[in-house]
Amino acid sequence: MTAPLHFLFVVFKSCILGLIYTPIIWLLWVLILKTRKRCTGFKWYKLFAVYKIVSILLFVFSFTYYGDHGLGDDSRIPLGYGEAMQESDTFAYFVPKGKPEQINVQTFLVKGDNLCMSVDSGYKVYNLKTKAFVNFSDEPMYNMLAVAKDLPLSRHLKDFNSQYDEYWGGWRFWLLP
Repeated sequence: MTAPLHFLFVVFKSCILGLIYTPIIWLLWVLILKTRKRCTGFKWYKLFAVYKIVSILLFVFSFTYYGDHGLGDDSRIPLGYGEAMQESDTFAYFVPKGKPEQINVQTFLVKGDNLCMSVDSGYKVYNLKTKAFVNFSDEPMYNMLAVAKDLPLSRHLKDFNSQYDEYWGGWRFWLLP
């Protein structure tokens, strides 16, 4: 039930952001035309056309890799290289591209090209660029690699909700649909 409501919210937020971005784009367009000494006559239908285009582009952006943060109970954080950490019904999981396995994740952190995760069976380091896994059965073994490779220690890994708020909060919350 929350997915349709969230979808309507995305439509509404795209329209509101369109109202904010349209005057800025219109002003920049008028300044460009004035520097080229062209006609800058104001027409409402042109301004409305710009508003529709901006709103539609914002709505479409909200379903791209970098704009999609999930609908309803499903949440998503892009990690890079086309990979994303997802959460559904308060359970975070990671599905590597091209692999059918779903990895239940307790805590994680991305450092460089490496996704470091604590999972049910121990710890995993997934290289986002090469798509290679390194598995660890216990915390001391993982921490030894973390120190050697300048990765975050196990105590620095964070849960999904705190990272979701960190990533999608701030300027992304206010400036993106």
